[in-house]
Amino acid sequence: MLVSFLASLLILSSPVSHNYNCADYDKSNLIRSEIMLQVVLKNYGYYTAKIDGDFGPASKKALKEFQSSNNLVSDGILGKNTCKKLNNKANVVKKSVNTAKSINTTSQITKSTEILNVQRRLSELGFYKGEIDGINGTRTKIAVQNFQSKAGLTPDGIIGPKTLSALEKGEESYVTIDNSNNNVNNSTTIDTSSALDLRNYDPSKQCINGYVDSNNVWVADPCFYPVFVYRFGNIAQVNSQNELDAYLGDRWSLEKEKTYATIGRVDTQNYTDGINSPVNGLVMPSNANNKIVIGIKNDNNVRARPQSGPQQADAVFEVLVEGGMTRFINIFYESDTTYHGPIRSARPTDPSVLRPLDGVLVASGATGGLIPEILDIGVPVITDRRPEFFRINSRRAPHNLYADTAKLKNLAISKGYKKSDNPQPLFPWGSPNYNKWSNVNSVTLKFSSQTTTKWTWNGSEYLRTYYDAYEGSSSNIVHNWINVNGSVGQISTTTLIALFCEPYMHPLQLPSVKTVGQGRAIILHNGKLLDGFWKRGSNLDPFHIVDSGGNTLYLPPGKPWISLVPSTYIPTFDN
Repeated sequence: MLVSFLASLLILSSPVSHNYNCADYDKSNLIRSEIMLQVVLKNYGYYTAKIDGDFGPASKKALKEFQSSNNLVSDGILGKNTCKKLNNKANVVKKSVNTAKSINTTSQITKSTEILNVQRRLSELGFYKGEIDGINGTRTKIAVQNFQSKAGLTPDGIIGPKTLSALEKGEESYVTIDNSNNNVNNSTTIDTSSALDLRNYDPSKQCINGYVDSNNVWVADPCFYPVFVYRFGNIAQVNSQNELDAYLGDRWSLEKEKTYATIGRVDTQNYTDGINSPVNGLVMPSNANNKIVIGIKNDNNVRARPQSGPQQADAVFEVLVEGGMTRFINIFYESDTTYHGPIRSARPTDPSVLRPLDGVLVASGATGGLIPEILDIGVPVITDRRPEFFRINSRRAPHNLYADTAKLKNLAISKGYKKSDNPQPLFPWGSPNYNKWSNVNSVTLKFSSQTTTKWTWNGSEYLRTYYDAYEGSSSNIVHNWINVNGSVGQISTTTLIALFCEPYMHPLQLPSVKTVGQGRAIILHNGKLLDGFWKRGSNLDPFHIVDSGGNTLYLPPGKPWISLVPSTYIPTFDN
């Protein structure tokens, strides 16, 4: 619904004092601003003027008319009874309204909180790159059109109910691939009878008419929209020329990073295969479920917090995604949890992290064409939604998909994904030389203008706080985790590893970083800082950590948090 979606978006914006706020009477009420009041009155057919957030004569007149039609005191005041009636959609007396006109009027708003929140959502999904200013200009309209094309809607740039509903669903409204069940991973029923046979593809015999819009994105003709294609036993929905080119061409591998000669296994100290964990160097418990390594994508959207999984994982990688946000890859080898989530879709950096561990990637699908690229690197992918996956009712899709890690491991083994009994160590685990370490109390890591994290030593561990532009202007927000029993704690780690990597843009317009090559590396442990370099010859290699002379820097065993930070940003420290 238009109202519910706009309300959820408004909650994400910075707190603003409004004269009209039904939440003053009931926290479940949706009307939290003058704009929301105008939108609701428009949906009921009483308000016909421009939605501008200015509660002037037209708005007051509409409110009075609503009150009169619904047996309320017609005083133009948003009191308790009026709020109750406005939110009781089932029993509201509506005024006849032209739905198409309402949608078009909404699309013509020049500047409003509604447009501001739509821009935020489009930026979050990677479609809008401009300033979030609430102005419905050309750049915003192009972003809306591109999203509509991706979501299978008419690309008219009109922000109507269908577009708002698709924005709410986000990635689940467009391309995902189910690698196991040969189904598109969303709720849409697919007519596979009209799918393209790419093995016998003849463009002259297919209806592939379309046009290139002002943003150089191919928009399919309505006679052929969307396209469902098969390849490698998978079915996928294709919505753009770039995706179609990928499916029809031979670009079925991730953008090849510069590859050096393979470096090989890292040096270790006091490390024994099968006894010490390759993920964190710790001695594994005798009852450890260390049959296979899995890496599960963990959402880090404002609506996904607090997450379940990072605190139970054997290691966590934090990576940049679209919209300036980050996501986590929670690595499980000897540990498990029955309640991990929310799980989100795969990104180009994921296979490079898991390949040296012979790991399996678990995600809720991926942008079209990406999963075959990941498979090409040699990393199996689990994206099906079998009993291992489940949804919770306390959160809204797509931020409500969870899984049991032990069941996922068993599923991966049953599919034949296990490659090695003893994966190679991911880092040079050993006894660090503290003569090389300096005293540092905290570090601030910037991933983008939208996302900054801070880790502060409290005497026994590093505690995580963050800044997220999508939550407003607050900084150093405590980042919590939550267990299945409802217990909550602050995300922490005993060892923080930050690898500074060259950023690049994947052909599918997904921001990423290069994890092959070399760059600066910093390690924080026990209130101290070790500054060095990382190097990798290929995706098969672990991460070699060395000093300026090329000598191995051994990292203390312990469940690490590894941040893959774009090298364009420099860390800051507090002693």
